[in-house]
Amino acid sequence: MLDLLKNALWSFPTMALLTGTGVYFTFKSRFYPLRRAGEIVKSVKSSDPASEISSLRGLMTSLGGTVGVGSITGVAYAIVQGGAGALFWMWVSSFFCMMLKYAENYLTVKESRIQGVRGSAAYLLKNMKKPKTAVFFAVCGILASFGSGNLAQANAFSLAATEAGANRYAAGILFALLLIPAVLGGQKLIARVNGVLVPVAAVLFLSAALGITIYNYKEIPRAFSDIFRSAFGVSQAGAGFTGAAISLAMRTGISKGVFSHEAGMGSSPIAHAAASTSPLDAARFGIIEVFADTFAVSTLTALALLTTHSESAEEMFFVCFGSAGGILLAPAVGIFAYAAVISWCFYSESLILFLSKRKIFVALYRTAVIISAFFGCIYNAESIWNIADIFNALMLFPNLYALIIRRKEILY
Repeated sequence: MLDLLKNALWSFPTMALLTGTGVYFTFKSRFYPLRRAGEIVKSVKSSDPASEISSLRGLMTSLGGTVGVGSITGVAYAIVQGGAGALFWMWVSSFFCMMLKYAENYLTVKESRIQGVRGSAAYLLKNMKKPKTAVFFAVCGILASFGSGNLAQANAFSLAATEAGANRYAAGILFALLLIPAVLGGQKLIARVNGVLVPVAAVLFLSAALGITIYNYKEIPRAFSDIFRSAFGVSQAGAGFTGAAISLAMRTGISKGVFSHEAGMGSSPIAHAAASTSPLDAARFGIIEVFADTFAVSTLTALALLTTHSESAEEMFFVCFGSAGGILLAPAVGIFAYAAVISWCFYSESLILFLSKRKIFVALYRTAVIISAFFGCIYNAESIWNIADIFNALMLFPNLYALIIRRKEILY
């Protein structure tokens, strides 16, 4: 049933809506990411140190939710499920989704500054006189935090830990215990923790993936050949095109791309709205997030997988590093997963307070997050990925509706 619902939500209309909206903003901005690349890079700066959450910490929190295990386990899952061509469609959709994230960050942060609240798409919709749609978005966002933002992250850590020789239940207990101080510490502590964790995890994993790819450099041409051939349904024997293969690669690449970079879901703007970030800087940060996620981490992960003929990150590390592979991979995946879970806690606390100002609900949510992380470590992986895809899709629709209706307010 989960598989059927996922396939229905991630059918052609959803992919067309998501990518089409990104194409619109990309052309409307006259290919802003290419024209203003220098300004985008220069925008990465810290705000007033006296502020509660600096713009740089807001970016790290958003990156913590974006560059998580979706860029590692999710990419491997996409290649196994949709073929190497899934990466090509991830590239295509992500290029246009950079401006989609630009648009949602700009609108949400601008609205939060006007209203004086820690904003989200829920406030955009509420101010558009769409209170029921706003509530729907908030509820879906909270539920998504348990799917893509918790269960899938914890499960990825568990898989890496068990491959390194750990017990799955012990891994679950350890992960849940480590979450307690950051989750109970609230949004300020989450932002500080992510400011340290995200750069460390990125450097660790990118160094390893780059090293693996360079070591297997002779396989790189074949890897790119597989990516482009599979993307257009060309069989291994080269005998024509297969429409079903193209559809599967496209659907898998776009859906796993969204799981990874989260453009269109409306999650990233929540972190920037809570920070001391200007609307324009927040918008530029959105471009950086998608680029770092897809064109750096996800692409290097895919190339390392394809050049080693591996079907998972765990297998890839064992092929290259032997028994030490699991020991090397587990910490990087654990840090990414940890950063993603606490980032989604950051998002959800804002959504819960939108629904109700009673802080008892925030306390109950924090408890549920810690318990869910344990079960994510011991639960079935395929069901978890299906749940993540379902709630990601449900978040898209109200957020994209707000962006389309208020598209003329966006400045470039």
